[in-house]
Amino acid sequence: MASLVQQFRRWLTEKRFFRVAWFAKDPKLTPEPEEALAQLPGDVADKLVEMVNQLPVNPREETAILETLQDAIATWKENPRETPNSIVILSDPVSSAARILTSGLKQLESGEKQLPPVRLLDWLERPADTRVIKQQVREKLELDTPEKNDCEQTLMVVPNLCWCFLRSAEGLDGLDYLQDLLPRNHGQFWILGSSIVGWEYLKCTLQFHAYCGDVVTLPTLSGEDLQNWLSPIVKQFDICFSDVALHKRLKKTNSLTHLDVAIDRPIEALSEIGQEVSATVRSSVRAVKDKVIPEASDDSERSSKQDYFNRLADISDGIGVVALQLFIKSLRYQTVNEDNTPDRSADSSQDLKGSGDTAESLKKQDTESSEKETKHRLIATIPKRPVLPELSQSDLYLLYSLLLHSDLTVDELAKSLGDTPQIVNHQVQLLRNAGVIEQQGQIIKTNPVHYPELYRELARNNFMIEVP
Repeated sequence: MASLVQQFRRWLTEKRFFRVAWFAKDPKLTPEPEEALAQLPGDVADKLVEMVNQLPVNPREETAILETLQDAIATWKENPRETPNSIVILSDPVSSAARILTSGLKQLESGEKQLPPVRLLDWLERPADTRVIKQQVREKLELDTPEKNDCEQTLMVVPNLCWCFLRSAEGLDGLDYLQDLLPRNHGQFWILGSSIVGWEYLKCTLQFHAYCGDVVTLPTLSGEDLQNWLSPIVKQFDICFSDVALHKRLKKTNSLTHLDVAIDRPIEALSEIGQEVSATVRSSVRAVKDKVIPEASDDSERSSKQDYFNRLADISDGIGVVALQLFIKSLRYQTVNEDNTPDRSADSSQDLKGSGDTAESLKKQDTESSEKETKHRLIATIPKRPVLPELSQSDLYLLYSLLLHSDLTVDELAKSLGDTPQIVNHQVQLLRNAGVIEQQGQIIKTNPVHYPELYRELARNNFMIEVP
C-alpha cells in the first residue's frame, strides 16, 4: 500500500501540479506592485514559492483523517456485516481532496501493521469522455475479478468523487455504478473523498449519502494551527510581525473610510470594522506597555503574531489553502531600520505635504534616517481578503459548476453548462481578467482567495449549497 499511495501522491504533484499545489498561480494573475512577490529578487521569490508548495498537509487535517480512518476501519474489521462499510471525507473544493486524503492514508499505513490490501482509483483527472467513467472505475478497482472480490477484506479508495462525474446528460453513470457497489460487498471498505459542494449536489440529486456510512468534514484551522503550519517559512525568511507594520495605516484619522466593505452587507462590514478597531486597540496597549516595561517587547511581538494569525484564520474561514495565499499577499518587502521597524520616511513625507516647514522637517528626517543602518526585510501587514467583483447570474452558474467539480477543462465546463466551448471560453476569460478564476492550459479552477465570499454569494442566491 505504501508504494501505491506514495506513487499516486508523487504523480499528482508532478503531473497535475496546478490542480493540487498550495500556490500554483495563473501566469496572467501577477502580484500587485506592493506585494513582496513583485519586489523580491527573482531567486528569493522563487525560493519562497518553492517552500510554500513543499509544505505538507496541515497536521490537524492529517490527524483528523488518520484518527477517523483508524476507528472506522477497526470497527469494520471486527464486525464487517453489521458495520457500515464506507466513510466519506469532505474538504473544501479549493483544497485538494486527493492530496489531503492520500496524505492521511500514508500516515495510516505507516502506523498499522495489519492493514487490509488497498485498491486505489489513481486518476490524475476526470476521464475526458464521461461515457467511459463506469468502465474505467470497474477496471481500475479490479471489480471484474471475482476471486479478488470474494475472498479477502479490501480497502477501496476513491480520493476524489468529483472526478467521477460531470453534471451532464451522461455524466452521472459512473456514480450510479459506485452507488450500487457500496452495499453489495461488506468485505470491501470504501474510503471516499469529496468536496462539500459536490457532496451536497450528490445528496440532493442521487441521495448518495443514503448508501454511505459516516461523513466527516475536515476541521477548520485556528490561528494557532496556521501559525504552526507556516512557522518554517516565517523562520526561514525572518518575517517580521511588528505592530508598526500591522497597523500603520490605522494611525490615520480617516483610515476606516478606506475599508473594503459593502453597504448592502452590513454584518460583514461591521465585522471588518470591528476587527480593525480591535487590532488597533490591542496594538496601542502593547505600544504603551513596551514604553513602560521595555522587557515586555518580546511578548508584544508574540502578541502581534498571534493577532495576525487569528485574523488570518478568521478571514480565510480556517481553510488552509485560502489562508496560505492571503498570507503571501500580505507580505511586503520593505526597508527597515536597525531596530527592525519599517522605514516610514515615505509616509512621513506624505503627512508633511502642505506644511510650511516641510523642507526643514524632511531634512531633519533624512539626517536621522542616515544615522541608522537600513536593510530589507519581509514584513507581514494586515491580511485582507480581496473584494469579490460584481457577478452576474450567468457568472454564478459558471462558478458554481467549477466548485461542484473542483476543476474543469473548458470543454467539460461547456458540457456542464449546456453551452458551446466558444461562449464559455469568452466568459472564462472575463472572469479570469477579474481574478475570480485561474487557468493553466485547459484547466480552470476558482481562485482560492475569493472562495469564502463566493461560497456565501452562492448560498444567498439559492444555489444547491449548504448554508454556512
